Amino acid sequence: MRQNHRFALLLLAAGPLLFNTPAASAQTVELVTRVERVVDVIEKGVKVRKTGPPVKIVPGDEVVYTVAYANKTAKPAEQIVVTNPVPKHTRYKDGTAAGAGSDIRFSVDGGKTFATPDKLTVTAADKSGKAIVRPATAQDYTHIRWVIKQSVAPGQSGTVTFHAVVL
Repeated sequence: MRQNHRFALLLLAAGPLLFNTPAASAQTVELVTRVERVVDVIEKGVKVRKTGPPVKIVPGDEVVYTVAYANKTAKPAEQIVVTNPVPKHTRYKDGTAAGAGSDIRFSVDGGKTFATPDKLTVTAADKSGKAIVRPATAQDYTHIRWVIKQSVAPGQSGTVTFHAVVL
């Protein structure tokens, strides 16, 4: 059974979700975040991955964040953008961001700029202390952004997700 959680656990709090549209004040899209712990269970001798409530989370655990969005107005919502920080004390799990009909981008600079993974770089120090620019990896991501490509009709909803590992 899945449970919706609106909680204030500092360790897993996703931070403020940002919702953007060109005319955000004229549109109302509801966002609800659900956090679940990913566990491996054995069913009929086969290892199966399942999700459940985050009752006890320890370093190394995998969690999945699901952001549900719903158009609560009488008009289509256009150009919806959902931006979610990678929560503190977690690391984004590479390749897990998903959202049907969305364009997914990442940030490595605290949400100031976004790009596809192949275009992201970070500056780091080499062994001698010299600054070098290297390709960004999933552990460098600070934010994830989904741009919903199609309009969302009145009463219509959808979800975007990503996984993270607790540090």
